[in-house]
Amino acid sequence: MIVVVIVLIAAMTGPFGTYFHGGFLTRLGYWSAAICGGIAVARTVRRLAARWLGDLPFVAREPVTLVVITAIFAPVLHVWTESLFRMGGVGKLAFWPMAAKILAICVMVSILRFCLSKLPKHMPAAEVPPSVEARLLRRLPDDADHAVLRLSADGHVVHVVTADQRFELRMRFSDAVKEMDLVEGYCTHRSHWVARAAVAETQVRNGRPSLVLTNGDMVPVSRKYQPELEAVGVL
Repeated sequence: MIVVVIVLIAAMTGPFGTYFHGGFLTRLGYWSAAICGGIAVARTVRRLAARWLGDLPFVAREPVTLVVITAIFAPVLHVWTESLFRMGGVGKLAFWPMAAKILAICVMVSILRFCLSKLPKHMPAAEVPPSVEARLLRRLPDDADHAVLRLSADGHVVHVVTADQRFELRMRFSDAVKEMDLVEGYCTHRSHWVARAAVAETQVRNGRPSLVLTNGDMVPVSRKYQPELEAVGVL
């Protein structure tokens, strides 16, 4: 929904001189492809950066990520702009200012993402709400604490951890995660799932991020799930 609003605003206002080089429908098509293409490139590069450069600290990995996003997207956007609007020749004077604008936008978005990710850490820790509707709870004793903090898999056994209790269920981990679908939470690893409200802080050990829960448990974050957790502000 946010992307649709941004595309419509860009089509109506025609930033970067596009207002004078085409009608509304032309601008709508241009900005739809440009914005959606930029998002696709950024997500792909961030996912690969988390996989290949995940051991690097954020301050070292992020500049490389932004430069790679710009290096890939700037030529594509330049050719797309030239072919649609014919705004001058394809020379260095036309390309490099566009690349500089793309890099500047990437930096601003990165700063915004970083600031937003820090907000939850400065807010009072929320109590884990009772997950009374989670289907997994039907498998636990009647007197079990309904505030599930995390799930962990050990072979064919799933450990269900609450604030002061621990239960073992013989089932597939993927099925256990599905039965917690009414509770906001995320897989952090192929063997770990955590409730969003249970995350107290994050730590980095041996170059890899981990989540610290309200009960003191530490849950590892794998490269596969790191981009998703960064996108939602958990990391």
